[in-house]
Amino acid sequence: MIFRKMIYVFFALSLFGCATPNMKLSQTSNMSIAVKQDKALIYFIRPEPLGYLINAAVYDGEEFIGFIPYKKRLPYFASPGEHRFMVISEAADFMDANVLSGKTYYVQVFPRMGAWRARFSLGPITKEELQIDKVKTWINESQLIENKPEAYEWAKENRASVLEKKEAYLKKWLEKDRAKQRFLEPDDAL
Repeated sequence: MIFRKMIYVFFALSLFGCATPNMKLSQTSNMSIAVKQDKALIYFIRPEPLGYLINAAVYDGEEFIGFIPYKKRLPYFASPGEHRFMVISEAADFMDANVLSGKTYYVQVFPRMGAWRARFSLGPITKEELQIDKVKTWINESQLIENKPEAYEWAKENRASVLEKKEAYLKKWLEKDRAKQRFLEPDDAL
């Protein structure tokens, strides 16, 4: 009987994630976001509920961008040109991008099953996908957020662990066929 309960608990944690200390490292924001002519505006958005209690940490290379909780949208101003974005949770995953200044892009942070908690990947939302009602709903129903100061403290305190995951998982990602690597194209902008 106890063994059966343990299996149910394990299954529930695997399916939905478990609480982490980074749950409250972002907050809803009322700031007004405007495109800058010398930067690309990239919104990282997380519409899928799997692992909803786990926050995904997103990076531009090794620069911490922020945490993306479920049903939230985090803005990021990127320099025009090539970037390699990374998402960290139980593991790391990557997405390359080439962005133009003065344009707005959307990147989906989507959950995958992990061994102990949710893992995440990044995927471009293409210009065509931005016209789909489901995607419009994701964007309209997501809340704009910003990082709390504690998020930057977390990034500083966990930098060594993040870099270890980056090194281990980037090797695997680079070994993938280029067609299986996700890429945000310059014309995926609004």
